[in-house]
Amino acid sequence: MASIVKRGKVYALVYYEGEGTNRHQVWESGLSYTAAKARKAQLEYEISENTHIDRNNLTVSEFLYEFVDKYGEKRWVASTYDGNVGLLENYVHPYMGDKPLRNIRTKTVDDYYHFLLHSAEPAASMNRMDRSKISPSIIHDIHKVLRCAFNQAVKWEYIAKNPFLNATLPEHKEKKRNALTPEQFHKVLEFTDRPDIYDYYLMHCAMQLSFACCMRGGEVGGTQWERFDVDNQMLYIDRVIDRVDKALLEKLPKMDVKFRFPNLFPGTRTVIVLKQPKTEGSIRNVYLPDTVTQKLQTLRRMQERLKEELGTDGYMDYGLMICQANGRPIMTEHLNQRFKDVLAAMNDPDVPTEGIVFHSIRHTSAGLKLKLSKGDVKAVQGDGGWNTPDMVTKRYAHILDEDRKNLATEMEASFYREGGMSANPAPVRNPASAQAAPPIVDVNALAALLAKDTSLLAKVLQSVQFANNS
Repeated sequence: MASIVKRGKVYALVYYEGEGTNRHQVWESGLSYTAAKARKAQLEYEISENTHIDRNNLTVSEFLYEFVDKYGEKRWVASTYDGNVGLLENYVHPYMGDKPLRNIRTKTVDDYYHFLLHSAEPAASMNRMDRSKISPSIIHDIHKVLRCAFNQAVKWEYIAKNPFLNATLPEHKEKKRNALTPEQFHKVLEFTDRPDIYDYYLMHCAMQLSFACCMRGGEVGGTQWERFDVDNQMLYIDRVIDRVDKALLEKLPKMDVKFRFPNLFPGTRTVIVLKQPKTEGSIRNVYLPDTVTQKLQTLRRMQERLKEELGTDGYMDYGLMICQANGRPIMTEHLNQRFKDVLAAMNDPDVPTEGIVFHSIRHTSAGLKLKLSKGDVKAVQGDGGWNTPDMVTKRYAHILDEDRKNLATEMEASFYREGGMSANPAPVRNPASAQAAPPIVDVNALAALLAKDTSLLAKVLQSVQFANNS
């Protein structure tokens, strides 16, 4: 039990922690008598409820290295591992690493984020050489990692509560990715529909897959002919192509590698692999339209001719659907660059190039499928392999200006004109004849309206049933 000891004009609370050889005495000094009594009662209550956390001198860096070793290596895939470790090494260890873990409070976290936003220098990046400040988006990424880490610290009983749960983050709005309209994307497909040029037609088929199946770049590059059921026009998506560090292949058990491509040059640090997607929801069957199936069969015939011309020494056959002219794989970044080259070669003023990347096709696909399915989010989610419906509606459903205009027109026709509140009512030449004339019912238009709005159909059926009962 704890004891209160007077030391001069102040008091100290003395108690023991640890077990066996680690058992040691702890002094909490500089307290008033009232504060010492309150702290003694709190400590004894925590011990009785088995909620007391032993004091320790573990630093933030020591804990985070243990967290990565025991948690990250078991839970993260290669891309997540590299990203999270990079954030910790660049932004956490240099600024918070020496602090005792038990001393981190929510105020400490808020001060740390304020320092990152206004004073700290960003880590050097080949992609962003002009960056002078750490962006709010990076701070949000750091927060996700540290919140997860300190949740684990609570489970391991290093600390009593997570100080990151109530931290104040800088304001950050996720930037929406630009996307082509279906009409603009159709122009790109027409431009690349050239079976006489392999590179153009390869990009044509890659775009068709991304659009028809809502596929990511890694999924397109990892598609193999053996996963394509021609008879049922179905594609089984269960692997993606990626470049990973060789040291992580055995280190990360969650990364299920299906195939390793041989390196062209010895001594390389990374290797290209086919691996299972990051989440189980990304594994799916997708049904292809007739046109896309025909395009893919044409591509396969072109690849068969290349195999005959180049022979086994010149063509490396890995069964890839989207591959280079010699059979070697195409990475996501190469698809992105080739797509940008296509847009530049088109030089069409009606087709924007700023902010448009290969992944933009997935956004265009999701928006169009939502329209065609009349808002069936679950169907679109299944086609695209998203984890939650929110990812479809918030991130990928681009509402086009044309649709918004049509919505306003429909409101004018169905609400304002029918309710007699229109600012520009339709002129009536002969009011008497208009009153006498019986209403004209367009049966086809009525049927189409009821088919479009199932809730309206239900209301009509309820009204008919009510009239019959009356």
